[in-house]
Amino acid sequence: MRDRLIHGYFDVNLDVVWKTISLDLPPLIKLLERILPDSSAQRSP
Repeated sequence: MRDRLIHGYFDVNLDVVWKTISLDLPPLIKLLERILPDSSAQRSP
């Protein structure tokens, strides 16, 4: 998708982009939050 967005300026289907943002990304973010360590816990004061 990145390649299409960067190089296919006038050939981007905004409905597909919006569907990806609104439907596909939230579950992916939740999954990544579960499997990646909490970066705030690794920071030193």
